[in-house]
Parts: sequence; C-alpha cells; structure tokens
Amino acid sequence: RHTAALVTDMDTPLGFAIGNSMEVTEAIETLHGNGPADFTTVCLELAGGLLELAGIGTFEECHALAYEMMNNGKGLAKFREMVQAQGGDVSVIDDPSLFVQASVSDELCALEDGYLAGMDTEQIGISAVLLGAGREKKEDEIDFSAGITLCKKVGDYVKKGDTLAAFYSSDSEKITRAQAL
Repeated sequence: RHTAALVTDMDTPLGFAIGNSMEVTEAIETLHGNGPADFTTVCLELAGGLLELAGIGTFEECHALAYEMMNNGKGLAKFREMVQAQGGDVSVIDDPSLFVQASVSDELCALEDGYLAGMDTEQIGISAVLLGAGREKKEDEIDFSAGITLCKKVGDYVKKGDTLAAFYSSDSEKITRAQAL
C-alpha cells in the first residue's frame, strides 16, 4: 500500500474553533473558501495527498483540484451528500446558526500587554472537555454547543484586557473550571 504522512505543528490548534458544532461550522466556512488560513492549508494539503494516493494525478495537480473543488462549491456539495447519507440534518450546512447554541459564555482576557508566546494545546483540549465538548468519563453526555473560540494565535500582540478566548457551555460552573485550567 502506498501511504503518506503530513507532519504538522501540534503546538497551536488549527483554526479558531474547538468543540463539536463550532468545528463543523468552521469546516463549512472553509468549504465556502472562507476558512482560517492555517486550517485551509492543512485541509488542502491532506486532500491533495489523498487524491494523489488515489492515482488522480501528481500532488500539484491534485492540490489544484482540491482548491478548485473548495472554491466551486463541489466540496461543500459532497459534504452535504455525506451528511445526508448518514442521516444527518443538512439544514445546518446552509445555516449553521441552527446548531444548538450554548446558554452560557464568558471570555478569558489578557492580564498584561505582550505577545502570545505559546499555547498548551493539551490543556486547551482538557478545558474543552471540562466545558462538556468531550467526555471525562465514558457515561458523560456531550454538550455539542460547548467549546472554545480562540481570539488570538501564537505571535499575536495583545493588550491588557484583550480577549484571548471565548468559552461556551450550558453550565457556568464548567466555564469557571475550564478558565481556571
């Protein structure tokens, strides 16, 4: 079997959305050609590589094809087809605001001026779980509206009081725990 790997930086989350419906919304925006640059780049690299492995053409040709499919709406149409085939609600593809929205939100703000030097992606992921976006225990329910929106990326200049991230959940206590982490 022909295989390939894409080595990526795991020290910063891709895009800005962390959490179930929030990530799907960001993916839909990306399929419209309006996604975050880092997320779009990785998606196109992966798609180009998979198409190349499938024998469609060279990596450059396949990357260009993936880019074209993203920009001409065929990628979004294929996503809609896949969601429908699995019994999903395709109406949220046309209007992501139809996803259940978190009832509670709060912001995490910078305590001082400076540059965002790094992110602890493991702790960010655990924070998302604490919000309800994942399970701490197998029997826990997932809150599909829970998650984090990153407002700054590594290297960004921030002023004291700037929002670094917004937290969403159905439980204010979960937000408090996630922010503390």
